[in-house]
Amino acid sequence: MSSTTPPTSRITPLVRGFLGQCPHCGGRGVFAGLNDLQPHCPTCRFSFVREEGYWLGSMIVIMALVLIIFGIWTVGGLLLTWPDVPWTMLTIVGVGLNILVPFTLYGWSKTIWVGLDLTFNPAQLEEFLPESPTDG
Repeated sequence: MSSTTPPTSRITPLVRGFLGQCPHCGGRGVFAGLNDLQPHCPTCRFSFVREEGYWLGSMIVIMALVLIIFGIWTVGGLLLTWPDVPWTMLTIVGVGLNILVPFTLYGWSKTIWVGLDLTFNPAQLEEFLPESPTDG
């Protein structure tokens, strides 16, 4: 199987991205830190940066995640405490979530973005780091 073999279905890269794996091959160890990915997958050698300004898409994903988490928090808190809604507590925790989520989930949003991109634009041969002679 070559490293450019497409995933088993079109949605597979997105699912792998949501799981924090390499969206192309499903390999692990793609994170270099909390908010950073390795330059390429250690398993299939797929380069995660596909073009200049590529991570702008992951910023959109993290904004969507913030909105979803904040919305779930607010609507859930409202529904669970109605009619005596603790507005101050909901607001303070909501603001805290809006500050905390981008700092803790930005790396994960990058794998989601790469998975979303691969869902619509499959990997090309030139996007893989060539194997060096020492890779055995």
